[in-house]
Amino acid sequence: MAMFKSTAKLSVFVLSLSMMTSGCALADFANNGKSAQIHGIDVSHLSPEEKQKLEEEIKLDQARLSQEKQSILEMSLTHEIGEHALQFKPLLARLYAERKYTPLWKDNAAARQLLQDYAAMVASGISKRSAKSLESFELIEQQDGLAYDVLLSDILLDYLYYTQNVGAQAQRWLYSSSAYQVQQPADEHIQRWLSAVENGQLLSFVQSLSGDNHLYHQTVKALSSMVSASGLSEVGQKLAINAQRLRVIPDFHNGIFVNIPSYKLQYYRDGNLILESRVIVGKDERRTPVMYSKLSNVVVNPPWNAPTRLINEDLLPKMKADPNYIAEHNYSILDSQGNVVDPASIDWASIGNKFPYRVRQAAGDSALGNYKFNMPSTDAIYLHDTPNHGLFSRKDRALSSGCVRVEKSDQLASILLKEAGWSDERKKNVLESKKTVSAPIRSENPVFIYYVTSWVENGNIQALPDIYKYDGLMNFSGINWNVVKKYL
Repeated sequence: MAMFKSTAKLSVFVLSLSMMTSGCALADFANNGKSAQIHGIDVSHLSPEEKQKLEEEIKLDQARLSQEKQSILEMSLTHEIGEHALQFKPLLARLYAERKYTPLWKDNAAARQLLQDYAAMVASGISKRSAKSLESFELIEQQDGLAYDVLLSDILLDYLYYTQNVGAQAQRWLYSSSAYQVQQPADEHIQRWLSAVENGQLLSFVQSLSGDNHLYHQTVKALSSMVSASGLSEVGQKLAINAQRLRVIPDFHNGIFVNIPSYKLQYYRDGNLILESRVIVGKDERRTPVMYSKLSNVVVNPPWNAPTRLINEDLLPKMKADPNYIAEHNYSILDSQGNVVDPASIDWASIGNKFPYRVRQAAGDSALGNYKFNMPSTDAIYLHDTPNHGLFSRKDRALSSGCVRVEKSDQLASILLKEAGWSDERKKNVLESKKTVSAPIRSENPVFIYYVTSWVENGNIQALPDIYKYDGLMNFSGINWNVVKKYL
């Protein structure tokens, strides 16, 4: 296996080579170097075990060579820009070597836009590592050489991963402290960036990363006036994190938008507000999650299948205390096969705090009222009516077990059912029958359930109660506010 030992000598050669050649030369060597080949070797006389061992040794040797090549590329990058704590050094070493260290940031307007959006992200307190990257860039910005270019690309990759994943990770990253951990962006997103560079479209690419929500852009624009050397004001802190929460939703053009702390639903079509309704959202111990989905169908006269947690925490104590509670509320008890269980046959005294059955409330008299608006959700969240409309007059409407109760559910159902071919007469007859009927959604109806307590609109700061106490969770320590203000 002497042919495979050549790579072991490579690192010694590289170290010597690195002392007398440029980073570009090192990169050329890494890209063009070839390992020993085994083409033409007759392995037909080897046993299966020997062949497998040979293949494993080849893979190990290739992995070693690949690692050596990567080390060369990173050494090459260090030769060119010096020592810097990059978040994506292996990737950047390859990218710049492939391009012979040609700068990627010749568009100054694109660089300024990236730095402003990145500074807004840093100001939100979601990432200490991002704050460090921005500060490191500011230290070398005036050099205006390759280090400037590489550190700016390092920032772009961090921001790219963030923007492409914050929608799916909003609940974790934007509503808790220090949950954001950067990873390398997907290859397709990196290629979009590089294509934009090659096609002279870098500014439009960077602008596209911040989305089109006009409230996000107005809020970010207002942040710079609220930054001092000691940090953001309390109002500024709320605006900074809420700006990031706004970016995950599109502009208010099409779809159903529910801002949880506003207790309000707004339904837009083609930029027009066609329905606005008060809503009831989850109580603090059963919070309505931030989510995106699409309506799939409308259920008229929906039965209610009680969630397991609600059964154990709310219904079970009442059922055990009062034998008549089940019948009075039109509940049915079902086993795992869906068979109805007679409450009198249950040994209630032997049941602890976990009920071994399901509980269902009949259609027409259920807690869901007349309508249920289904949408895919990992948390089993949906919109629905309620028989208790008196609760909508309350100021604090964080009262549900997580789902969203809609005051104007009848108007919402009418819009969607008409598109499904229903007449007003048919809707009336089905409601009176108390039979459960489902109608598919015929139009595109995205649903955005979000949580924003502060924003800037037309120069005015808007504020809502922080009902779930999310705003106070962010950590604003370790941020160089002079640097943030410079780029905002």
